[in-house]
Amino acid sequence: MKKNVIIKVYNYKGEFIKAWDDARFVGFSKQVNGGLGECIVRLARTFDNYGEYADVALNNEVRISITDKDTDDTSDKYKLIYSGYISEYSPWVNGQEEGVTVNLLGYYTKLSQDIYKNGTTTTIAETAADIGTMFRNVITRYIAESSNQKLFYTNETIRTTSTTGTYTFAMKTYREAIETIKSLAPASWWWYVNQYHQVIFKSKPSVITHKFIFGRHFSKVNVKKSLSKIKNAALFWNTLTDGDQIYKLYSDAGSINNYGRRVHKIIDQDRVGAEADADLISEAFVSENKDPHIQVSVEIIDNNGDDNLGYDIESIEPGDTCIFEGFNEALNETFKENMLITKVDYTLDKALITIEPMRAGVVDRQEQINKKVDDISTADVPTPYTT
Repeated sequence: MKKNVIIKVYNYKGEFIKAWDDARFVGFSKQVNGGLGECIVRLARTFDNYGEYADVALNNEVRISITDKDTDDTSDKYKLIYSGYISEYSPWVNGQEEGVTVNLLGYYTKLSQDIYKNGTTTTIAETAADIGTMFRNVITRYIAESSNQKLFYTNETIRTTSTTGTYTFAMKTYREAIETIKSLAPASWWWYVNQYHQVIFKSKPSVITHKFIFGRHFSKVNVKKSLSKIKNAALFWNTLTDGDQIYKLYSDAGSINNYGRRVHKIIDQDRVGAEADADLISEAFVSENKDPHIQVSVEIIDNNGDDNLGYDIESIEPGDTCIFEGFNEALNETFKENMLITKVDYTLDKALITIEPMRAGVVDRQEQINKKVDDISTADVPTPYTT
């Protein structure tokens, strides 16, 4: 059965404007600890009159749905696969060709555009709160403070962790606050904003979501193992110089024995005052980064071309888990676990999925944060650290 694409446009209030029947797109990516990435849509419009169309306006919402053999038995026969807002558009001419290129972004990106606050208060303290409750509080404030917010959550989508922490968020964006909360959470917890604008914060599922069979659902696999991302020790400093100062090294002896000591600095600008909370951040960091970086990429083909081959690729979401079957015994050792899908690069006929580890992006983001605060002052760094 042929896969059909339906692209509809709504204004910022959610009011329907029109369906784009002159649009085409190639694909988009979506990943845990984020959401739906950029999607580029090309419209067959003339260069000189694109401005006459109310549908091509910044901040309009664009929803992309599909119908295919897998939706044929559903009640409405449509499956929403992408929802984002128009972040920019570009009319163009190339010889005899004309058009408008529209860039869409997922709504999770708006979490980086404002400061986490309560009215005019931008310093918010959490004391002995569950990490999941902290997360809910951030999204609750985003909803309350945003004039045109789209995001929502339930207690089922943002879960509690049974781990408590104390932290003061000072002049952070909502996204930065979420990243801090993620660093306080136990290993294997992740967050995600899906195409329905639903905010999710959960641990890695124990139940297998997908089973992929070699030769039927996929035939292309790439495995990359690297030492470059290993961080088996973390040196934490809360930037204080008084009695609440914390300057402590956290490490994993087994990883150090195997790969040598590879230290990462965590400089906490918000000045964690309790050692237990420094422990949460640093121990989770070392736990997620002490082992070699193993990146597995698998190309899953769509099942609309052949009844006996392929998979319902629209059913694959970041945060799902999967197993792989059909390999020889040696390869099965690499794929034996219930593995977390961290990223999906989607096109209409295939999905390239990336399988664990989540730690790949954690190190990169922490390094970016540290670059911003390393210049605060090194004159006040205490000696020696504790262990």
